[in-house]
Amino acid sequence: MNIVIVLLIVSGIVAYVGNYIGRFFGKRRLSIFGLRPRQTATIFTVLSGILIALLTFGSVLLISRDARTALFGLEKLRGDISRTQQELAKKAGELEAAQKAADATRQEIADLLATKKALLTEVETSRSRAVVFSAGQDIYIGKIVGGQGREAAEAELKKLLDAVDAQVKKYRIADVEVDRSDYASTVSYTANTEGDIVVQLISIRNVNVGGTLQVKFEVSPNRKVFEKGEEIAYIDISGKLSQPEIEQKIKELLSLANFAARNHGVIPQATGSLGEVPYSKIFETGRRIKGYDALTRVSILAASDTYTIGPLEIDFQVKLL
Repeated sequence: MNIVIVLLIVSGIVAYVGNYIGRFFGKRRLSIFGLRPRQTATIFTVLSGILIALLTFGSVLLISRDARTALFGLEKLRGDISRTQQELAKKAGELEAAQKAADATRQEIADLLATKKALLTEVETSRSRAVVFSAGQDIYIGKIVGGQGREAAEAELKKLLDAVDAQVKKYRIADVEVDRSDYASTVSYTANTEGDIVVQLISIRNVNVGGTLQVKFEVSPNRKVFEKGEEIAYIDISGKLSQPEIEQKIKELLSLANFAARNHGVIPQATGSLGEVPYSKIFETGRRIKGYDALTRVSILAASDTYTIGPLEIDFQVKLL
C-alpha cells in the first residue's frame, strides 16, 4: 500500500513539473534545437512522461525487494526451476525403478514361498511313503512272568501292546494289529509256562508312515545263556602292533563275541545291539596289550549271568602267551 502512495505522489509531481515546463515554454514561445514552440512543448511533455515511467520504475526497484528479485533474479529463478524440474524427473525415474525392484522382490518372495510350500508337500509325501518298519523287524522285546493263569497273561500282553503303541506313535502309525489266533496261542503259552518268558513283537510286513502296524508274537523261555566269567570268544593279539591296530583287533573280537552270543540264543534289543561297550574300556584294554609288547590272548568273558533277553555285559581278559 505504501509503494502505491509513493508512486502516485511521485507521478503527480513529475506530471505537474512537466506540465509547468511545457506551459512555460509555450507561453514564451521558446524553442530548442530550432524547433517550433509547439513542438518544443510536445517534446517536454513526452520527456516528462518518460521521466514519470523511469521514476516509477526506479521507485519500485528501490522500495520493493520482490520487484528487484523479479527483475534481476528472474533468469536465476528460471534456472533453479529448470534444475528442480530435472531433479524431480530424476527422482521420479529412481522412484519408478525402486518400485519395479520392489515389485520384482515381492514376486521373488512369492515364488520362494511357493517353492517352499511345494518342497514341504514333497517332503511330507516322501515321509508318507518312507518305510519305518521292515518285515521281520523286532519292534519290541519284553519279559513277563509265566505260569500265572490266563487273566494274568492277558494283562501282561496288554501292557506290552500298550508300550508298543506308545512307542510307534511318533511314526504316526494309525493302529497296531495282532492276529487273533496268534494272540490266543501266546496267551495260552504264557499262562501255562512257568518262569520268565521273553516276548518279541515282530513286524509282519513293511509299514509306511501313517500305516497300520501288523505284528506277531514270538515267545521263548528266558533261560541262562552264559554264566558269569564264562568265555564267549577269544583272539590272539600282538603287543608289538600300534595302539590303533590293537584297538581294531579288539573290535574284531567284539564282533566275534556278538556273533557267538546270538548263536547261543541271546536276543538283540530292538535297536539290533546286544549291549554297549564304552570306548574307554577298549582303549584301556589296548594299553594293557601294548604294555606286554608280546603276543597275548585276549578273551571276552560274561561280566554277569546272561539270559536270553540280554543285555550282554562283558569283561576283557588279557593273558601273555
